[in-house]
Amino acid sequence: MAVPLDQQYKIEKKGIIEERISVLHLSGIDQHYFVTYIPLPTNIEDDGAIEQWIERMTFICDDLTWLLQQNHTKFWCEVAFNRDFHSMLDSYLRYAPRPQRTISINNYSSILNNKELEENISRLMFMCILRLSTHKESSENFFTPEGFGHVIYDNYIFDIPRLFDICSLYAIHNKVLLSKMIGNIFKQQQAYSKDLKDAIKSIKDVIAKRIRTFHTQSGPKKLNTTTETSSMGEIIDLLYYILDLSCTINRFFSVYPQGRIIFFHEDFHLTLIQLFETFLRVYERAQQFNEISDYIEIFEETKYETITLFNDLLASCCIDSLLNNDNKSENVESIINIFSLLITEKRFLAAYEDYFNLCEIIDLVHQTTGLLDDQQIEFYTDGVKQAIEVYGTPSCKRKLTSVKTSPSEGSASANTSVKQSTNTNVQMIQDLFPHLDEKYIQVS
Repeated sequence: MAVPLDQQYKIEKKGIIEERISVLHLSGIDQHYFVTYIPLPTNIEDDGAIEQWIERMTFICDDLTWLLQQNHTKFWCEVAFNRDFHSMLDSYLRYAPRPQRTISINNYSSILNNKELEENISRLMFMCILRLSTHKESSENFFTPEGFGHVIYDNYIFDIPRLFDICSLYAIHNKVLLSKMIGNIFKQQQAYSKDLKDAIKSIKDVIAKRIRTFHTQSGPKKLNTTTETSSMGEIIDLLYYILDLSCTINRFFSVYPQGRIIFFHEDFHLTLIQLFETFLRVYERAQQFNEISDYIEIFEETKYETITLFNDLLASCCIDSLLNNDNKSENVESIINIFSLLITEKRFLAAYEDYFNLCEIIDLVHQTTGLLDDQQIEFYTDGVKQAIEVYGTPSCKRKLTSVKTSPSEGSASANTSVKQSTNTNVQMIQDLFPHLDEKYIQVS
């Protein structure tokens, strides 16, 4: 009967002393040197640099092919204890081209056969990651679930940044398979859920620092110096940061939906509103100097990914729960907090209205729960109108004609429980205050 790899041992002699050690041990590696990955040189006219890049890519293909050909024990010894492998893996996950960068010019078109070379590395790397995330390759080669969880965690095979990068690279074209891989990793090692919470807190800390870059102690920084290279550089850097962040988390959610509620409980959606509102404010100033026109397509992609991410969290963690009658009062409280922040961050709200309709959500919450009164509904609806009027795009402003009259107006006039007076003087007052019954009105 086959024995799980994490329960296999061997005897190793050290002089006259015999030591019983795990088969999965540092002594099992070949000291194979793995070449680190570098992105395509920016200057594709530099023949020397391109030739070196091609040579390096070829070495990486050979290294990954060799690794995948190793038997189960040998493979896991290499990935667990060979530091060069970890350096190669980290370099690839960090620098490999992301799908969201397809807006940029395809530099591979002028280099013969090299797009195929990059794609081959991507395929081999994915096969390697697939093997790393599988605790049972066959009836002969496998780990116990508990042993697998310890091996991948204790040897830093995976951590949250690596999982994010893997999703960013592969979720679009390998969603189904990657979903099984990521799900198995979280299932076999519960510590990753805690690490995810810690990672979210770290991301929020980074976001807070970036937001402070564009604020002073008295409030938002006046960007009269946006024409300076340093200020424009900060704006562009923030744009790419938000794009990478939103794309990565969207891809992560697409393969691991359970991660949404963890992000939501850490109030990441509120942080996202503040981050993108800050960027929209400085982007608006930069447009006045006409120095950011080259980044319009990047901005539109960033806007779409960010708003989609926010709506995904709102819909999956609040709206769906309301429709299913799960924790109704708690979810309504969360939604009210979100609504209250949205109407103060009007640039973000206007951007949201380009793709979705907050008034419909407000109406849905009202119809489903009855916990929003007419005054609240009117307040939120007016906030949406103001955001669209001031910051909405032309297509978004066309929605204003379809925004319904606030429910407070309709419900007040249709409130049949209020007794209408036949006294003309009382009627004049009731016209101004239609919710008042005649018994509360005295006319001298």
